Amino acid sequence: MKRKQKKIWAYLDGNKLVEVIQSALDNNMTVDECKKLLIKENTGHEVMFRVE
Repeated sequence: MKRKQKKIWAYLDGNKLVEVIQSALDNNMTVDECKKLLIKENTGHEVMFRVE
């Protein structure tokens, strides 16, 4: 049985910005830390996360 991999995408004002898991791996941080950093760096914008 083959499992489909899921990805967590960050959207900035409705536009796809970055794949959160890969970004966290590249920067040697956890997914939670990466999400908090994205929200902190983009104050004044709507940041959403979706699992696809």
